[in-house]
Amino acid sequence: MTSTQRTSSSLQDLCGTVQTLLPPQFQKDAWYLIVASVLVGCGKPAELGPLYTSLVERVDDAEEKRIKARLSDLLMKEWTLVGIPPVVYGVTALGKAETARNEKRGIKIEPPSEEGLLEFPQHRKNLDMNESIPDRGTKFLQSLYKENLAPICASWGTFASDFMWMERAVIYGLFLSDHEVLSAVEAELVILASIMTQGLSAPTIWHLRGLRRLGVNEADTESVQQAIEAVATWSGRSVEGWPRVKDVPDEIEG
Repeated sequence: MTSTQRTSSSLQDLCGTVQTLLPPQFQKDAWYLIVASVLVGCGKPAELGPLYTSLVERVDDAEEKRIKARLSDLLMKEWTLVGIPPVVYGVTALGKAETARNEKRGIKIEPPSEEGLLEFPQHRKNLDMNESIPDRGTKFLQSLYKENLAPICASWGTFASDFMWMERAVIYGLFLSDHEVLSAVEAELVILASIMTQGLSAPTIWHLRGLRRLGVNEADTESVQQAIEAVATWSGRSVEGWPRVKDVPDEIEG
């Protein structure tokens, strides 16, 4: 049975379907990263509110804090892949769900700033944008692309220098290679789900291959795709013609 045949009627049913489709290593809590990434990528960011409510309904404060950090990190990564507007909608949905939950528990949190300008988080201060951040981004980029990076970069012509700086220092450097909250594999799940959802064939192949290069076997990668497709189909997105892991033409260990 394909993922498109297992479309669920409710978000709760969808979450159960995704967990069933995924291999055991992703069934505990990586599953909701896929669900959230695809919902945002498919233009359904408001669904993050109900998803969050469901995730934290029966957990203690420490686990709720952990889930919030993971969803926040997901969105900090995903905006580089799908754009900032749907991510802002997603953050708003999370904030509203958080407020509703706090009100239900009799917790009132005062707005942190009348002007809306907040102090930067400590881990965002004093970032080394000239060396350590680009180096971190470059290492993760190379681990995913290996020998495939050079021809992609070459295809950018004289535009390559600025855009490779953006990739190494900003997109990968600041965001996608930051694995303090989400692991490298979890980050790649977010990347793959966000890109595949847009129906972009070549980048989808790059990141199916990237997931394989991070140690996820072919069968499990196919299961990840089926989970992505289930959420995309539920969201009204066609999955027809999407490339699959068996279509990846390159050596994984290359």
